[in-house]
Amino acid sequence: MGRRHRKKQDQIRFIQVRHEEAAAFAACGYAKFTGRLGVCVATSGPGGIHLLNGLYDAKLDGVPVLAITGLQFHDLLNTGTQQDVELDKLFVDVCKYNNRVMGAAHVENVMELACRTALAYRGVAHVTVPVDIQDQPVNKDLRSKRNLPHHVSDIWAESAHLPSEDTLRRAADLLNAGKKLVILAGRGAIGARAELEEMAELLGAPIAKPLLGKACVPDDSPYTTGGCGLLGTRPSQEALETCDTLLIVGSSFPYIEFYPKPGQARSVQIDIDPLRIGLRYPVEMGLVGDSLRVLRRLTPLLDRKPDRAWLEEAQRGKSEWDKLMQERGTRQDMPMKPQVVAHELGKRLAANAIIATDSGTITTWAARHIPIHGEQMFSLSGNLATMACALPYAIGAQVAYPDRQVVAFVGDGGLSMLMAELATAVKYKLPIKVVVIKNNTLGQIKWEQMVFLGKPEYVCDLQPIDFAGVARACGAVGFTVERPEECGRVLDQALATEGPVVVDAVVDPHEPPMPPKIKAEQALHFAESLARGTPNRGKIALTVASDTVRELV
Repeated sequence: MGRRHRKKQDQIRFIQVRHEEAAAFAACGYAKFTGRLGVCVATSGPGGIHLLNGLYDAKLDGVPVLAITGLQFHDLLNTGTQQDVELDKLFVDVCKYNNRVMGAAHVENVMELACRTALAYRGVAHVTVPVDIQDQPVNKDLRSKRNLPHHVSDIWAESAHLPSEDTLRRAADLLNAGKKLVILAGRGAIGARAELEEMAELLGAPIAKPLLGKACVPDDSPYTTGGCGLLGTRPSQEALETCDTLLIVGSSFPYIEFYPKPGQARSVQIDIDPLRIGLRYPVEMGLVGDSLRVLRRLTPLLDRKPDRAWLEEAQRGKSEWDKLMQERGTRQDMPMKPQVVAHELGKRLAANAIIATDSGTITTWAARHIPIHGEQMFSLSGNLATMACALPYAIGAQVAYPDRQVVAFVGDGGLSMLMAELATAVKYKLPIKVVVIKNNTLGQIKWEQMVFLGKPEYVCDLQPIDFAGVARACGAVGFTVERPEECGRVLDQALATEGPVVVDAVVDPHEPPMPPKIKAEQALHFAESLARGTPNRGKIALTVASDTVRELV
C-alpha cells in the first residue's frame, strides 16, 4: 500500500516485535506502568492465537489492553479456508469486550466501546476485522439508517468511586477497635504511598506487600515488613499469623493460606471492584472505591493508637530479616549465588528505575533482594505467573518512559522463550538493561518437585545458552560474570553502557528459594527427594546446610 493509504502513520508509533506473544506482554507492561491503554495488533489465525498468553496476563492482573486482529474474508469463514480461525470466538473468555467488525460503518462504534470497556473495567478488549472489510471505504451508502455518523464520543469519564459516609464510619470503628492490625497493600494501592504510611502510623500497623504491590511503599519505609506469601518475609508472615485486625487495600492476593485463618481477624477491604470484596478473606466491611480516595476519606475518622509495641515488634523482625538478606546477598561462595546478583543490582538502580521480572526462582531473588526505593516502579506477571514476560514488559516500559532506567531481571528459562525481542530493543534503540540469572535449569519446577512433592528432580536441566553472545548477535552489548567479587563492577559497566545490554550472570543451580518459614512437611519432602536419588543431591545438601537457616527454624 502506498503512503496515501496510511494517513495517520505519523501519529501512531508502531513497535514491530518478533513474536505476537511479546506484543501482548509489551502492551500489558505499558498499561501496568502508565495506567493508560496498551494496544497490540496481530494478523488472522496464528498471529492472533499467539496473543492469548499475554492477554490472559492482562486479564488476570486487571489492566486495560486492546487487541486488534485480522480475520479471513467474511464470506469464506467456516469453509476451511486458510487461517480459518474465528478469533472472536477463541477470545471469549479473556475479554471484557469482544466484537467482529461487520462493515466500515461499524468501526467507529466498535472501537469506541472497545477502548472505553478496557479502561473502565480494567481488562482486555478485542476487535477482529475481516480482511475484505479492512479495504472497505467508509461510504454513507453502506451505513444503516439508525447508525447516525459520529453518534459516539471518545470522552473518558471516570467514576468517583466513593463509599458512603456511614460505611466509612463503621469501617473506622472496626479499625479503631483493633489492637494488632496489619495492612495488606497490593497493586491497587500503588500511588497511595503517603496515605498508606499515614494510615500505618495512626493504626500502629505494619504494611505487608503482595508482590504486585511491592512498589506501593518503599522497602526502607519504617512501616513495611516487606513482601508476603511464599516469596515474602518472615516478619510479614508472623504479623499475618497473629494479627487481630486486617485492612486489605487494593489486593486480591491469591494465596489464601497466607492470610490470617478465617475467624482469627476482623477485616475491612478496600477495592475498586465490588466482586473482589470478600474474595479471599471473610471481611466485615467492604469499601468499594479507588484506594487513594478511600484512604483519604477514611483516615480522618481514625484514632492514633498510643501503644506502638505491635508495630515495633514487626520493625524488629524486619530489621533481623534485612540483616539475613544482607548476609545472603554478600556471600562470596563459588559458584556465585543468585542472591548476590540481585543484591548488587538493587544497590545500583536509579531512584526512578522501572524493574520488570519474570516467573520462576528469579521471582524469589527479585522479591527479596531488590528493594524498592525512591520513585521506582516494579511489576511481573502476578496472577498468571507466566514465564517470558519481563523483556517485553521492559520494552513497553521503555517506550512509555524513554528517559527512565528500565531493567529486566530474568531467568534463563524465561528469557530463552522470547529472546529474539533483544533485536526489537536494538531496532528501536531502547536502552533496556537485561540481567539474566543463568543456572541452566528450570529452577522453580525443580524445587517444587523436591519440596512439595518429595520427588527427585525430573527433566528440569536446560541446554546452556551464551546470552551475552546472543545479545551481540542481535546488535546489543553483552557481558558475562561468574565471580561474586566481579559482579558489582560488571553491573556498573553494564548500567553505564548506552543502548540495550545483556548481563549473563552464571550462578549456582543448587541454591533453593526457600519459603520464609519452612514447614515440617516441606522439610520431610525435601529430605525424601534427596534420599530417592535427586541428581547432585550431595551438592544440594551441602548448599542448603551451608545457608543461614535462622528464618527456617
